[in-house]
Amino acid sequence: MKILLITPRFPPECCGVGDFTWRLAEALQQAGREICVLTRPAGGARPPGIRVIEHSLDGWRDLLSARSASRSVGPDVVQLEYSSYGWGRWGFAFWVNALALLLRLDGLRMVLALHETGINFRQHPRRAGVAVIQRVHLALLMWTASEVLVNLPHRLRILRRWLPGQAHKLRYRPNASNIPVAPLPPGGREALRARRGALQGEIVVAVFGNFASAKNYEAVIEAVKTLRLGQRLKLWLLGEWAGAQPAYIAGLQAAALELNGDVFWSGRLPAGEISAHLSAADIFVLPQNDGHLTRSGAFMAAAAHGLPVIAVRNEENQAGFTHGKNVWIVAQSRAEEFAAAIQHLTSHSGERERLGRNLRALYQEQYDWPRVAALSGTGDREALRPAAVSLENVAP
Repeated sequence: MKILLITPRFPPECCGVGDFTWRLAEALQQAGREICVLTRPAGGARPPGIRVIEHSLDGWRDLLSARSASRSVGPDVVQLEYSSYGWGRWGFAFWVNALALLLRLDGLRMVLALHETGINFRQHPRRAGVAVIQRVHLALLMWTASEVLVNLPHRLRILRRWLPGQAHKLRYRPNASNIPVAPLPPGGREALRARRGALQGEIVVAVFGNFASAKNYEAVIEAVKTLRLGQRLKLWLLGEWAGAQPAYIAGLQAAALELNGDVFWSGRLPAGEISAHLSAADIFVLPQNDGHLTRSGAFMAAAAHGLPVIAVRNEENQAGFTHGKNVWIVAQSRAEEFAAAIQHLTSHSGERERLGRNLRALYQEQYDWPRVAALSGTGDREALRPAAVSLENVAP
């Protein structure tokens, strides 16, 4: 089977959806699929072993030529890895609707893989008009598609109401880790920790991801500042901040000044270096208030590396995860909540190890790339059958 993956950004560009598409392409190829990626031109080397067609994907003027480029591949399935703001400044691009419709009229099977679903009315009441347009745009895309993949169980339930009579199109597909596990050589963990100033007996607390203001990293900084007087802690802030708002990064830096040499800011690192730092850390914190686990590449990276993870409660979107068994759940994204959780796990090394071990086993069984590939782009309805989703969640 030949599958064409379409994404506006793809490595070497820094983009979460682009990185996801890269790892997905590799997994699909390992499963015996023939893969091609259609993406915008970019400077630098592309990932080896993946066929890439570069084509402008910037608006209506590219509609017909993008259609021709897609058809030239001769795909059995076209899969659109779609994040709305990746295609348009306001989170919608109706020319993409037209492209999807033309590809369907060409007789191609089209899978729409949604990474985002637009603005939440309650969170952004002043942008209600934009939110309405986004919903119209996404509803039309879903109606056109042969299959629709979503990465959160509650989105599956919501979007079924958008598609009366067409809900059978919807499938659940979680994200997986964009950071392959690169085992450290003997003594490598200790050497890396020493290089970053973590002495024997000290606990390394890590966060990872793009530093957007909604992720509330400042709460983790405050939690470590609160505890460090009585605990031997280091804080590693892993990830990219080049695209973040300068004022927000300046605020984080000011908040961390009191930590002096107990904080490490990585900036952008190659995946292998991120893997090494995750393997060398002791506790991972996912401070996002929404508590979305199956859509978070940062969470999945921590899971793949067997780290004990502290996350925020979200009963709708934490099915399959159990507090105290494979993740540590706090009630709110607040410094005092994280401080209490970090203090507890710092004092219980056996519990840290058990949480990390159980989470890694769950990741390998349910969320690793072979599973995600089986849920992507095959056109096989049995393979696309959603994973079992339970609403049960045990909170503290």
